Amino acid sequence: MSVARGKSRRGDTEGRAGAFALRWRDERVVVPVLLGADAFGGLAALFGAFLVRISIPVPLTTHLLPTDRVAVLNEAIALVLTTQFSLLYFFGLYDLRLLRSGRHPLVSTVLALGTQLLAISAWYFFRGDLAFPRSVLTLFTLLDILFISGIRLATRAALLRGHRALRVVLVGPAAGVADLAGMLRATSSGPHAVEVIGGIRSDSPARPSEASTAGDLHWLGTTADLERAARAGGVDHVILLPAESWQDDLLDRVLRATDVPDAPRVSVVPSVHELLVGRLASLSIEDVPLIEVARDPRGSPGFVAKTVFEYVLATALLIPALPIVAVAALAIGLTSTGPVIYRQRRVGQGGREFTMYKLRTMRTGAEDDTGPVLAQPDDARVTPAGRILRALRIDEIPQLLNVLNGTMSLVGPRPERPEFAERLVREIPGYAERWLVKPGVSGLAQVRGEYHTSPAFKLKYDLAYVHNHSLLLDLRIMAETVKSLLTRRGV
Repeated sequence: MSVARGKSRRGDTEGRAGAFALRWRDERVVVPVLLGADAFGGLAALFGAFLVRISIPVPLTTHLLPTDRVAVLNEAIALVLTTQFSLLYFFGLYDLRLLRSGRHPLVSTVLALGTQLLAISAWYFFRGDLAFPRSVLTLFTLLDILFISGIRLATRAALLRGHRALRVVLVGPAAGVADLAGMLRATSSGPHAVEVIGGIRSDSPARPSEASTAGDLHWLGTTADLERAARAGGVDHVILLPAESWQDDLLDRVLRATDVPDAPRVSVVPSVHELLVGRLASLSIEDVPLIEVARDPRGSPGFVAKTVFEYVLATALLIPALPIVAVAALAIGLTSTGPVIYRQRRVGQGGREFTMYKLRTMRTGAEDDTGPVLAQPDDARVTPAGRILRALRIDEIPQLLNVLNGTMSLVGPRPERPEFAERLVREIPGYAERWLVKPGVSGLAQVRGEYHTSPAFKLKYDLAYVHNHSLLLDLRIMAETVKSLLTRRGV
């Protein structure tokens, strides 16, 4: 009888977990459905606006629109579809994480489609084509806002309906588990994001009285208890954290030792675990399969093309940015004393220091009493104008000069200050690998991470970028950077 009850209870648990997993899988079709709905909504709003002007008197207009004016729709359709998808993307309206959060989608929709209205108006104005009815364009925007915001509200309700937090168990060394648990709790947005059920230690059992650096993290035991925890139900995801091993330290030292001309190749014999989670390179000695440790990606044609592309793009961006910098400089000068441009030493390619340029956002002498200190979200040292410049990332614009003088790239690992870099190199194996390439104005860690993401986890993003670089990835990070600016996400 108890066995039957046990099987029934396990069946119920598996049914609930299966239903939850199915809902998570269903979310993969949400964005394609939104794309189709947005295309339909944009075209429906455009035709609806013409239909209204043809058949119904509209305030501030003197007559109905002649039916033959429908001919101007051909070009308008292309403009609407071209601008609508890109602007909705940049304002985060295809980001399911943002849609699940407490932010009302109407504000983002108004900003995105208001920008679309300006862009289409500018297109017709600069072409000297004033034949497109302005009243139709205004009505189109209003109808489109109603449709798109309504679709997003319905989507958010569907995402949240019956949706609970993703329940995860973290497995690994105590310090790593506590660090990741704290980061997940700090960055998890909304009430339906991630719930850390507990941690399982791979190093040693947790003592009952042991305090956790992650607050109320509940220890579930050691790896011997993992199967029991998984079978108990209520766990959706098990995350395994790597344990720092002799390989990490040795690999870090051997890479530095071989950082010379004509250096030997460095490879490892992969474990079964590494074969399951990674890709086997086409490298072997006799009949031993090997994974080569990526040494220097800068010799690839992609990095050569990247340099040329970034010089051209940085020059093109600097010209329209000059008026913005001029206004920002005026605001800095009026609200605080000191230089407008702030020069700071950072560590760049090859571990060499360089001078990075920024617009000053802190009061002069902010670190005179404390020495180098990392900035905080509500840092009292930031000036009123600086707070706005930081929020809009305008203070980073002078780094385009660093791109032009060859010390930085548009995309790459963010440069760290020497005082902090020295400590991070000692504490985090592989940290010096970030210096294989030029540091970037933005990077993968900045668009995917959050403010509370630890340096060790940011390093994983940086190394993933360095050893998987492509121009397509650069373009994607640039697009994500624009989206982060407009949605106030990222670091």
